[in-house]
Amino acid sequence: MRLATRVLRDVQLKRPLPGRRASHLRPRLQPSCNARVCSSSTAHCYGIRRLSTASLPAAVADYDLIHPELLLPSRASTETAAASPQPDTRSSLVIESRDFNRWAALLSDPARLAVESDFFREGPAKQWASRLLVDKFENHGDLALWGSLLDFQMRINGPAGVAHVWRGLWGRKSLHDVSSPLAEMFWRVMLEGALMSDDPSFLENIWVYSEWMYDLHQVRWPHLYTTIIRHMLRTHQHEQTLKWHIRLMRNFYPGPHEFSSIIKEFALDKELYQLHTLPTLYKTSPVKGLYDVLLPYLFDHGESSSARTWRRHFIRHGEVPLIPAPVKPFLRFLKGYYPDDTLTPEEAAALKFTPESVQSEVPNLTREFVNRVYGRTFGITVKNYNDRLGAKWFASSWVSLDGAIAAVSALGIEKIGPLSLQSIALRTENSEDTLNRISQLREHGISVLDSNYYQLVLHLARKKDNELLYDLLRSDLHPDVFDDINLQTRLVNSAKGISDWRTMRLLLVARLVVFQRSAREIANNVLRVSFQQRNQDGVLNILEDMKSRNIPLNFEEAEHIYQNLIDDYNDSQRILTAEPSAFYLSIFRQLRTMDVPVPLSHWKLLILNMARQGRFRDLERLCVELVDMYRVAPSQRPGFVPLHIWDLPADMKGPLADVENLLGVYIPQDIWIGHSKHPLRELFDNKVLTAVVESAFVYSPGQGFSSKHSPQPARSQPHIAKVIRLLRLLRERGVWIASYKIDFIVTNCLVNIYGPRPPRTNSARSMRAVNVLPLQQMKTLVDISWGRPLLKPLDKLAMIVHTRRPGATLDTTKRKMEQIAREQQKEEDRRSFDESEGQKELKQQQDEEDKGFYDHFRDVR
Repeated sequence: MRLATRVLRDVQLKRPLPGRRASHLRPRLQPSCNARVCSSSTAHCYGIRRLSTASLPAAVADYDLIHPELLLPSRASTETAAASPQPDTRSSLVIESRDFNRWAALLSDPARLAVESDFFREGPAKQWASRLLVDKFENHGDLALWGSLLDFQMRINGPAGVAHVWRGLWGRKSLHDVSSPLAEMFWRVMLEGALMSDDPSFLENIWVYSEWMYDLHQVRWPHLYTTIIRHMLRTHQHEQTLKWHIRLMRNFYPGPHEFSSIIKEFALDKELYQLHTLPTLYKTSPVKGLYDVLLPYLFDHGESSSARTWRRHFIRHGEVPLIPAPVKPFLRFLKGYYPDDTLTPEEAAALKFTPESVQSEVPNLTREFVNRVYGRTFGITVKNYNDRLGAKWFASSWVSLDGAIAAVSALGIEKIGPLSLQSIALRTENSEDTLNRISQLREHGISVLDSNYYQLVLHLARKKDNELLYDLLRSDLHPDVFDDINLQTRLVNSAKGISDWRTMRLLLVARLVVFQRSAREIANNVLRVSFQQRNQDGVLNILEDMKSRNIPLNFEEAEHIYQNLIDDYNDSQRILTAEPSAFYLSIFRQLRTMDVPVPLSHWKLLILNMARQGRFRDLERLCVELVDMYRVAPSQRPGFVPLHIWDLPADMKGPLADVENLLGVYIPQDIWIGHSKHPLRELFDNKVLTAVVESAFVYSPGQGFSSKHSPQPARSQPHIAKVIRLLRLLRERGVWIASYKIDFIVTNCLVNIYGPRPPRTNSARSMRAVNVLPLQQMKTLVDISWGRPLLKPLDKLAMIVHTRRPGATLDTTKRKMEQIAREQQKEEDRRSFDESEGQKELKQQQDEEDKGFYDHFRDVR
């Protein structure tokens, strides 16, 4: 038996191979699709991923959220996915000799094969007296015979042999079988040989032959459309792609599912999109339906710009989301960062996960809502939930799961037990469906009683261990067993004695989950103790150990660290000395490696603290590190960067306000750097830029200066030169820093130093007191540090310095410019209104004159 996926080679046969053997029939081309695209089902491709390409979050609709319990299997699941082989979705390409039926013996006779494959009698068949086998009436349409000849020609002549067999078949048109065991391989080899041939007529003839097969025999050439289009897209033959798409679409369109897989496979190829190849294929396809397939896939790979562009095509062609969960993270991101992209009612419904809520603006006064209002008014408590009775209700096949969950929610029940969870999970199809049902319970305000059984179900569902999850749900072990360690020990010994390995494995996995939960709590408690003792080495070692063991950091511990930085900053008169600053900086760097987002306000605090202390070398190192982190540094979820919940746009933060223990959200790294909500624009805002530049002027160029915050003298290199070079470096790395802002800030500092008016603040007085350079040298120093002229010419700069009032800021200037613009706009509106009124009066006057003239003319007549 031979694999038929080997490539064509020129093989010279030295001697016949004795005995029974398998065929050498194999295709020349191997469809090389992306493993993440082709080897997975639709749900697997854009289903939920926690922090890596292979991990699965707790709910399909929330795979962009950073949750403590979702941090557990990030690295392990990635390694497991990388090690596991990808399944092959193609049909088997193995051909055995018995598939050739009565021609199996012919495979071992190369001399006879050479004669029978000489279709034009130009070689060995010249002296052959009888008719060739393919020309005999009884062999008409015998695909096995043609397959044996193709196998021989491929072994002897390689690709030229495929073309030779095709020429023999083209003149006879005797084959149209597409259902026999050899059919798929035979037609695929022919087609892929044509694609690799330098003769364009080869492929043209195959198309004509396929149309003949369809016209006369109502059979389609297998995989004709998909093979040709994939090859053209892979080789970037844009015009040929569209040409063959139009040709084959009428009779050989593969259907929406296969077409969507082709678009998905090449959706990340920028060249195909820039030349409008893929959009044109979509627009001319007879069936749409890519919204729920392509948008989650693109967004899950960090391609938010491509997803937005594709969404415009979908909306223009009337496509709407039909499955809310996969597109919810993308729509949430779209609403937060691009509010001008108005959502359709169907998209708004998918974002809210309640389609009926967008049908009307009238409040939805359900029975559940009224019952709870009356209950709270008259002191009637919610009825106790009977888990056994609830389990029977959820297990009843007379009621759908959606109806059962809605009914329990309408009764005001807010928590169910493990037996009810078991009944719900037994009615799901797989682990992903189980997670969706748990998410649906949360949407209805129903939580599951926290127990080891519940955690075990979540653990197995997130790891996509469908087999063990099925064993757990079908097991006769009561859920309370998993909360009793002693009983579990006895059951493990009993299962070992009777070789019940399934039960034993289930109990051991349950112990592993319990151990992970206890290890998590212990590690977070030890971390808090070490942090309160300000033991830097201890905190870093614990965090590193938690990272290596995949133990997540609790939400409470992260908030405790963030709040302590603010308290220490306020208690020390808004300045941190070198020791606590280094302590928090080292912790934040370690949290960043764990994908735990640090608020931008805390990074700003450390930046401003370094600037005020004159630590400009450390400041440069930190700023470059932050730029790389938000621009190019990889996270545990490739293509995304973790962002703290405090730093999200208001439209995105509002719907997440009720989510408990939320550490942050993953946002794509491909957001335009000039976007007003980009993390780097908010990090290096006007306040930070002004404070950093002013601090450099306080530590004056030209001489040392000591303040109460920094007893060390300044270095010989001018500090203002260091800061200007730093800002230029950040600008070169892509940070949106406008040169006019730096010009304004530096000029404002020059006003404090050289202006005629006395400085107002202590920092301004310090700038003037320690400066030793004249204005001309200062301008030269700034321009050289920036790399090109930054400040205005010297005469204009001197005039600005002597006329501008001290204390001007970018924000006040911006407001003043906006006010001037508004006044100019009002003046233009008033003038245009006056002109329009004048034109109306003039037109009315002309009409009256014309009317008088016609009246006079009529009277004269």
